[in-house]
Amino acid sequence: MSTILEADATGTLHLPPSLLPHPGPGRRYRVAAEGGQVIVDEAVPPLPEAASREAWLKDLERRRARGATGTTGTPLREILDDMRGERG
Repeated sequence: MSTILEADATGTLHLPPSLLPHPGPGRRYRVAAEGGQVIVDEAVPPLPEAASREAWLKDLERRRARGATGTTGTPLREILDDMRGERG
């Protein structure tokens, strides 16, 4: 199936929702030009920076509670304490 679209005065094409995967407000799409074709895929939303940082810190705290060590052999407890000292 093909659809003919007309560009507006600025050269912008507007895609009808029926052509989009999972249409809806706030959805993000990745658009790529490949061999003369335009490919539109739904983009995976990025994690908010604060949320990913919090998840990372919680993971480190769990590791610290288990007494895990860093890859260099330095106890993770020391690494975390150093990190906290830099933030404070």
